[in-house]
Amino acid sequence: MIVLGLNAFGQNPSACLVIDGKLIAFSHEERFNRLKGLHGLFPAYALRWCLSSTGLDIRDVDKIAINWDCTKYPFRIMRNLAGIAVKNGFSSAKYNSKGDISGDGFGGVLNYLNLYRPANYQSMIHSAMREIGIRDKLPEVVYVNHHLSHAYQAYHQSGFNDALVLVADGHGEDSCVSGYVVRKGKFSRVLQYPVPYSLGWFYGGFTSYLGFYANRDEGKLMGLAAYGEKNKDNNPWLQRLERILKINDKGFELDPYFFKMGSNYHHPRYTDALVNFLGSYDPNLRPVYPGEKAFLNGEQVNRYLLPEYIDLAYAVQSKLEEALLSLVKYLRRQYPIPKLCLAGGGFMNCKANYLISTLPGIDELFIHPAASDDGSAIGAAYWVSEQLGAKLGDPLKNVQYGASFSNDEIKKALSNYGLNFQAMDDPAGIASKLLAKGKIIGWFQGSAEMGARALGGRSIVAIPANNGIKDKINSQVKFRESWRPYCPSLPAEEASEYLSGDKSLPYMIKADIATELLAAKAPATVHIDKTIRPQTVEKDILPLWHRLITETGKLTGVPIILNTSFNIQGEPIVNSPNDAIRTFFSSGLDSLIIGNYLVSKKSSRTE
Repeated sequence: MIVLGLNAFGQNPSACLVIDGKLIAFSHEERFNRLKGLHGLFPAYALRWCLSSTGLDIRDVDKIAINWDCTKYPFRIMRNLAGIAVKNGFSSAKYNSKGDISGDGFGGVLNYLNLYRPANYQSMIHSAMREIGIRDKLPEVVYVNHHLSHAYQAYHQSGFNDALVLVADGHGEDSCVSGYVVRKGKFSRVLQYPVPYSLGWFYGGFTSYLGFYANRDEGKLMGLAAYGEKNKDNNPWLQRLERILKINDKGFELDPYFFKMGSNYHHPRYTDALVNFLGSYDPNLRPVYPGEKAFLNGEQVNRYLLPEYIDLAYAVQSKLEEALLSLVKYLRRQYPIPKLCLAGGGFMNCKANYLISTLPGIDELFIHPAASDDGSAIGAAYWVSEQLGAKLGDPLKNVQYGASFSNDEIKKALSNYGLNFQAMDDPAGIASKLLAKGKIIGWFQGSAEMGARALGGRSIVAIPANNGIKDKINSQVKFRESWRPYCPSLPAEEASEYLSGDKSLPYMIKADIATELLAAKAPATVHIDKTIRPQTVEKDILPLWHRLITETGKLTGVPIILNTSFNIQGEPIVNSPNDAIRTFFSSGLDSLIIGNYLVSKKSSRTE
């Protein structure tokens, strides 16, 4: 049986193909259309690639699985929202603005309710299919609960039998947090936070407040927060934010009206109540707009780098961590099962994931590497496959489920650009010699990765022996903020020497604390708060990537490479040879190792 899973018209559109209960293909739409963090589009290119890469067409598909239960729209959702408003009142009303033209924030709610009406959604799918040339009769569309999709995605790729599953994101149809007990594949929901009590709204609202883009730049807030570690004992916002997000022994209490359903003159992701609340303590702590500058110690910097904003970021990150930790502790107290799965966009936060992993009583932890909405298309497809009779259980070994290209296709692309290139029999051996000479390399091998991290298929790599290389990559290659960290990739068999916590971290989805040895040998991969986001590499799972790292280690004495995604700021990770070539020549990369070919710039000859 063949099920096409779709995450469409929302965040991070994606498509996947599940055949007989096994994931066969997956891709993000942004990898094809080159629009990073796109929102609200149909995954047309990803869908077509999933079918064509497996030699199928739409007539072969038994069902289309959607990771959203549109049957609840509009009336059940309207009743839920109305009931919450009546029950709670507008508790932040004293902070809302009066007499302006900013609106009440309900326009977006009405648009949202209409989007997911079954008739409207079905029509949008039909139109989108026709626009990409699919004229055949479409398979039946099956709508799957959003949080259940996340839960199926994580559990069925964990390899666990009995387990707890926790889902936390912006929101599903009517839930913002869901907890499940799974025994022998049977799911029981035992925990729910309804809309609008959303940790995703909380974190996304502050992401926007600091001048970043919500649903895309939450990782920047997490990275920025680390700079507040040194002032944590004098940070007033740790206590002040209790007014918005209060932690208790069962989880948290959140006042949602600081983020939705109120006047929003400044930004749709937070209300005027938040601006007025923060401003009541510090009038200078106004919203930051993208690209806004300020002066700090006589130097022009991004405004969010002022100390007061760093303190705020630290407090926001701390509150998110406390809330997630409290939820996990409560779930574990009620149901003492030692295996835990995490999914939903809230668990893209690798620092929070690390703290969860340190809790007593959790023997095994699986965090899905595509924890955001993109990956929930997989869970929806699993659920529909199960209804069709498939036996589920698809433990994840790697994330290389995306597009791949033969050496002939790569050679044709290089020739079309009129480039000088060199054929190689040993890409890893050649690359290791270049890295040992201090070169920065674009690495394009095999299938593209699922999720937000580059894990050996589409990477930029360098030797992390000094912080100068981090500064160079930030300023001349990635063209991104100078304060942002990079990640170490190392062989799994070396993990005990360099990692202080878990020794199996294949997906860069959980942080660790740098050991003294790693900090000394690979300082460019250590963040300001001594955290790292490592990837451990198994030889039998990613043999070429493993060989690159080990061969480099033989030359440098340190089996660690700096690994970051193969893209420049504002663009998705490269997907095709054309993407790789264009990015190579529009950045400060020295060499490109693409398939069995080497491309170098004139100033970076390898001889």
